Amino acid sequence: MATLKVAHWVLFNSSGMFRCAESFVRSECQLGIQSYLVDFGVEKEWEDVYDADVHVVHTHLPDLARKRLTKPLKLVWIGHGTPEYTFTSSVIQGIHDGYGAGDSWQLIQYWMQNADALVTFWPRHQKIWKSLCDKKTQVDCIPMGVEKSFWQPTQSRGKYIGSPSLFTAENPDYSKWPLDLFIMWPWVWNEVPTAHLHSVYMPNDMMRWFLPLVNRNGAGFKTIISNTILAPENLRNALVSTDYFIGLVRYGDCNLLARQANACGCKLITYRGNEYADYWLTEGDQRIMAKELIAILKGDVAPRKDKKDVCDISETSQHMIKIYERIA
Repeated sequence: MATLKVAHWVLFNSSGMFRCAESFVRSECQLGIQSYLVDFGVEKEWEDVYDADVHVVHTHLPDLARKRLTKPLKLVWIGHGTPEYTFTSSVIQGIHDGYGAGDSWQLIQYWMQNADALVTFWPRHQKIWKSLCDKKTQVDCIPMGVEKSFWQPTQSRGKYIGSPSLFTAENPDYSKWPLDLFIMWPWVWNEVPTAHLHSVYMPNDMMRWFLPLVNRNGAGFKTIISNTILAPENLRNALVSTDYFIGLVRYGDCNLLARQANACGCKLITYRGNEYADYWLTEGDQRIMAKELIAILKGDVAPRKDKKDVCDISETSQHMIKIYERIA
């Protein structure tokens, strides 16, 4: 087969979805694929991929671009968002924006009927997506790797304050924001008074709600909170300069950031279910979560013995290339 040409359509921002697509393209190019990263919001970038053999939808493929393709559309849909998040955000947008609002839940159902391949990185999601498909529809579940040549243990530029120090940097969408963490944190540091929490990636337009919370309940006394979005080199340094990364993604799903922390050798705390985590918290009652976190920070809980290590992005790309070849 001639060298495949693949277009990855994504929103260009600092999200994990964009970083994931970006790493796909780099890895696929290294494996001999003509792989392109395309900003679906910039029309002038589309011209280079009208003749692509396969189009991969990370965010959106514009209808106008589809009309201009010079080859029959062969499309891979990737389910980045959780089923619950997609459903909830569609409902909220429909309620607030009204009739004719964008509806990602309906768009997903369209792609499930019309895409040539459906891909997810989570077995839990695979089972949910499969329940929405026709009987013979295949939903591929492949491992999501990271670029381990970059995301690896490195020399710290200086340890972050706290003994122990905790770091969180989740994009504060309601599916993974630090609300539970900030609610329980004063109860935690009261029992572990030398601990400090470092929280970045808090947008200015959300400070109106989060800052009164942490200032009023005392969480802010032992929290360094910032709207900073760390460049990859600085994010890696943060992961090797703190004692724990705590990423409370709902349902114990393991997102890209948690995988990067895993690859850097940072001790990882998540909700129960994340197979790449060193420690689990029970999602729900923050009083119970606080007791569990206190026990972890005091060293009273052993790391999980069956923790998995994240694979390299090249393994992910090898799976993706097999899918491309299957549908091209």
